[in-house]
Amino acid sequence: MRAAHIVLLSILAGCTYVTDPAQNESTIVTPGNFIAGSGVIENIAVVPNKGTKKEKEPHLYRLYIRMDVGGFQSVDVEDNSFFAGEAVELTNDGRVVRVSGTTLQELFGKKK
Repeated sequence: MRAAHIVLLSILAGCTYVTDPAQNESTIVTPGNFIAGSGVIENIAVVPNKGTKKEKEPHLYRLYIRMDVGGFQSVDVEDNSFFAGEAVELTNDGRVVRVSGTTLQELFGKKK
């Protein structure tokens, strides 16, 4: 049983580790139209041909977030590095920051 727990923890740690810190966050395209706080991504939709990086990434991605303090909001970001079910934080300076796996990275000494 203990071996099963170790294997499960190893798989979870492998799935949450990101080598490029830029993948942990994204800039909100229309800052000011949201309330800062933490929540969980419920759904993601593609907004076709609205991106500002036309040659690299022509689409925007709308994140539908269930906020921890109650309520629901959506924000548009330029990259598709987020997944439904991830915990994120909307910051005052207009960023969506991934917080999933933060505890495991600190546990293994991988601090920024």
